[in-house]
Amino acid sequence: MTLIFVEQLTKRLKYTFDFVFNSRGLSYELTTDLTYFSTSNQQKFNYSGHSIPEVSTLVPCSLLFEEEIHQISLDKVTMDDIEFMSFNDCPDLVASIFFVLSRYEEYWKVERDEHNRFPALCSMQSVFGWLHEPICDRWALSLLQFIGINSVTASEFKIQPTFDIDSTFAYKGKGAFRTTAGILKDLSKGRINRVQDRIKVLIQKRKDPFDTFDKITQIAEQYPETRCFWLLADFGTYNKNLSHTNPQQGEIISKLSSACEIGIHPGYETYMNATNLALEIHRLTRLTKKEIRISRQHFLRLSIPETYNNLTEHNIQIDYSMGYAETTGFRMGTARQTPWFNLKTNEITSLQLQPFCYMDGTLNEYMKLSPNQAIEEVKRLKALVKEYGGNFSFIWHNETLGFKHHWKGWEPVFEESIKYNSK
Repeated sequence: MTLIFVEQLTKRLKYTFDFVFNSRGLSYELTTDLTYFSTSNQQKFNYSGHSIPEVSTLVPCSLLFEEEIHQISLDKVTMDDIEFMSFNDCPDLVASIFFVLSRYEEYWKVERDEHNRFPALCSMQSVFGWLHEPICDRWALSLLQFIGINSVTASEFKIQPTFDIDSTFAYKGKGAFRTTAGILKDLSKGRINRVQDRIKVLIQKRKDPFDTFDKITQIAEQYPETRCFWLLADFGTYNKNLSHTNPQQGEIISKLSSACEIGIHPGYETYMNATNLALEIHRLTRLTKKEIRISRQHFLRLSIPETYNNLTEHNIQIDYSMGYAETTGFRMGTARQTPWFNLKTNEITSLQLQPFCYMDGTLNEYMKLSPNQAIEEVKRLKALVKEYGGNFSFIWHNETLGFKHHWKGWEPVFEESIKYNSK
């Protein structure tokens, strides 16, 4: 047990110290009673402006004792070979953890990409060079060592394959209009092989290339943390899946739900639309005949706090959207499943956030890595998660798992991702 003296008890303090201590199997107590603190024989840490002799002390900035969201002047500082942040010229290792973990900057930074997503390049972790490591875990261990806790039990490490089902089939079930339009598009671009593939699938001479659900089922049998997220939004520019009434899709969903947990993949416009979210969750509930507990946003479109408020109101328990499309890394500074702290209400919420480290398209289409380069990046990310604890959660899609077209040669990348022991 570590006794921590503070001048004021706040929910921001509890959230931060829960991450530092409880998530690592350690216990702590916060107190504002200086007499109790001084006379205690427990291990001590002073996080206040009081001068307490012979006690490890960090003088805090105001961030963890506020209830508002402010524009803050941020800088990188280095002390004892540890890089962290200063807030309005006040260095604070503890506040650095809270700032990244709570995604504080996403409440007040206005930069957005073409899909209205917060860009990785605008993240302070990117600016300061920390995005590609679990910086909150590194800071937490540094803080524990500063306090005098040098032995921390190794955290449980799990591999968590997750799959987004944006298009259940490449060719099947599309109807006459979409099928004809697809053939004409392929012909106009000289993709004769795709026209031939489509025809063979439609006359049942070949399996649909996106139908990799038997493979996903086998993966789920080996990896209990496997998750699938299904897009059931109405058809639109960015929502290309089959209708929720398609019987072949319904049969696959029903069958796969017995192998792994299936969550909703809210449609492109749903990230700010609670009505659409409720409708799409209802559709998936009907098909799985199970309560829908988990979610990941389509296109990773996320607006904090609106998206998370909607998910919470519709009984989603865990969201898996916390990562970037354009680069790998640790958006929350950790791979640990962690509660969402709602800065607008200043509350630790019931919604859990499970960050992911990379997406298949990030490696291939955004970062333009070769399969060999992608394997090395996967190894690096996985080693960090194994060292600091958490779930090595990553995103693939049913269509990419078929390893066709520009995914040809990428099977070793996926195989590396699910290896527990890499050399």
